[in-house]
Amino acid sequence: MRFTTAVLMLALFVAAGCGRVTYPKEKIAESVVELCRKEYGIDIESKLVGETLTVYLPIQNLFDVTLNINEKAQEKIRGVLWSASRIALSTDADIRFYCIITQDVRIPQVQFVIIKYTDDLKRSWVGDISRGEYFKRTIMDLNENPQAKKEEPIREVFRKKNLDKKMQEKILDDFFRSPPASLDGIGYWQGEFYTKDIKLPEFMAEQMAGRIKKEIWDNEDLKKYGIKGITGKYIINNGIKIFLVSFRSEALLFTVEGRAKSDAESEVFGGLFGEMADVVYAYKFEDFDLMEILELSTNRKLVVPKDRVYLFECGEMPLDAILAGMK
Repeated sequence: MRFTTAVLMLALFVAAGCGRVTYPKEKIAESVVELCRKEYGIDIESKLVGETLTVYLPIQNLFDVTLNINEKAQEKIRGVLWSASRIALSTDADIRFYCIITQDVRIPQVQFVIIKYTDDLKRSWVGDISRGEYFKRTIMDLNENPQAKKEEPIREVFRKKNLDKKMQEKILDDFFRSPPASLDGIGYWQGEFYTKDIKLPEFMAEQMAGRIKKEIWDNEDLKKYGIKGITGKYIINNGIKIFLVSFRSEALLFTVEGRAKSDAESEVFGGLFGEMADVVYAYKFEDFDLMEILELSTNRKLVVPKDRVYLFECGEMPLDAILAGMK
């Protein structure tokens, strides 16, 4: 699912180039709602959680017949992005991330989520990073609404048991409705935001997964391995901070032992590691100890300490030395 990058970038540049207008921290959410209504006639909802501004945009006919986002919907999304970026750059609050959740009102079980890091926007505006790099740093995900996915099986049980509706809602409120623990739980469902205060390392981990998916799509050498189920996480295990990317590859599972298997693993793990290392180096991020890549079908794992990641990015350690950490 892709936007016309040039038009979207122009909208963001215009936002950043506006005169400095202060939107008080106490009225950030209301300011976004008012700006979208005033400038575009778009009705939205908004919520500020910590340093993360989230906007919900309902749209009639979000998708065209090819299941791509149609042009009118793209215009509305660009308008909301423009408004959110303008406020993020012109407020006395410290807005580090902003998130847009878009749903077709007819099928709210499907949502399109965009997450941006305000510092990336600032750096793009002053030319510190390229347009291409800026868009690589944007998380865009079309997914099944996570809260709907959580509630629907429970509601089915309630229907079979003919449970009173008030009791149904109480059980859901008590046990199944809570802020998401990770980015893949972000969404909007039945009038409620399910969002969180996004932190840079988890944003980077999700970005790693997104960059890897794009690299596989563009790279025929990697595409042949049937890499699926890619996830990126930032975890802390016994005090050790880890960037973890996991995936599955049937091609690696069924590749015979010997030189062919070694070459295949080197190509796959080397390609994935390169994308992860690029993200860490791009942000000059230091608050981690290890980088791990795990293939779930074979349990093969590449473990790389932080110092080796930076040595690789600085050209002081070859990829072969990195791949020696395979287990």
